[in-house]
Amino acid sequence: MRVWKLRNDWDVLRPGVYRQMLSFDENIMLMIVKIHPGACVPKHSHSNLQTGVVIKGKLLFRTDRGEMEISEGWSYYIEPNESHEVYNTTDREAVALDIFMPKRDDYTPYTRPPDVSL
Repeated sequence: MRVWKLRNDWDVLRPGVYRQMLSFDENIMLMIVKIHPGACVPKHSHSNLQTGVVIKGKLLFRTDRGEMEISEGWSYYIEPNESHEVYNTTDREAVALDIFMPKRDDYTPYTRPPDVSL
């Protein structure tokens, strides 16, 4: 078993959007993302399946099929190659756990070894 602990240092993805890489291997990657009020993750797509859960606040997800506000405790599923963008339209910080399958190769340089290995 390997364990990654949430830390106080965050990578800046863009102004108001921060990430912290957690557990990963070739098949899966977990990432915590914080999005400040008014910030966004611009429209993009990737070949990885992306699923996750909003663990604090609310986020507005937009795809080519429409948009939906996802609230705390709700999960989402984004198909591989599906264009999407995410906005925090509220006045409070939002936090989500993103899960990518397989791992995102472009995020691999930002990963770190586990804090504990048993």
